[in-house]
Amino acid sequence: MLNHFRVILVSLFLFSSFAYGEQKTVLIYCGITMVNPVKEMADILEKEHNIKIVMTQGGSADLFNALKTSKLGDIYIAGESRYINDYVQEGFFEDYMRYIGYNQAAIFVQKGNPNQIKSIEDFLRTDISTMLCDYNTGSIGKMTKTVLENYGGKRFFEDAYLNTIQVGTDSRNINASLIRKDIDVAINWKSTMTFGDNKNVIDVINIDEKFAPKMQIPAILLKSSQDKELAKIIIDFMVSDIGQGIMKKYGFVD
Repeated sequence: MLNHFRVILVSLFLFSSFAYGEQKTVLIYCGITMVNPVKEMADILEKEHNIKIVMTQGGSADLFNALKTSKLGDIYIAGESRYINDYVQEGFFEDYMRYIGYNQAAIFVQKGNPNQIKSIEDFLRTDISTMLCDYNTGSIGKMTKTVLENYGGKRFFEDAYLNTIQVGTDSRNINASLIRKDIDVAINWKSTMTFGDNKNVIDVINIDEKFAPKMQIPAILLKSSQDKELAKIIIDFMVSDIGQGIMKKYGFVD
């Protein structure tokens, strides 16, 4: 996690060295899961408004720590709205936020489900290799904690984490471990199945919504923004028909 945070800070240092020249530059802190649709929208917006959009990606908690340390940037897109609620009192957010989609956690297994994994209960099995995300960093980690506690209480949550062979850092790290076949099962955001070749090597087992509620994805304006009106235009585009079509393409909207 420390190395990942350093990477974020280095990218912010590079950003600060060229930002706000003749071509306006917008810095978006974007949770890893949302990078693909936000990048596609950024390509459209750069051409329409003759701007440069820079994205710093990472776990939602790491990203907030980066913007808090650097005091740079325009928009923060967290993996779920609880991060906004957790950090709002720290004073970095403007009162301008839109929900750009939602995500839901699911059980991810090897293609064909060779270990016959059926439910959350299987995260206590000792004959398979399980992986769960760190609930202090990535949004999927926070949601994993919720799912496990909703299913079996605090004791089940603790036992499931004790049974893992790896604790992941974010959704991309989890899928990479599945693709390499380092693990047999994990919990991840369902939308990540649309990324790259994932659907050809990973299968999804849905989790009942009473255990894995759908979580809204917020895009919020930062007080550090040097052009708040431009940042609002970008956020509004994300909830426009075009923006929502892109979010749907990547599995973030029904």
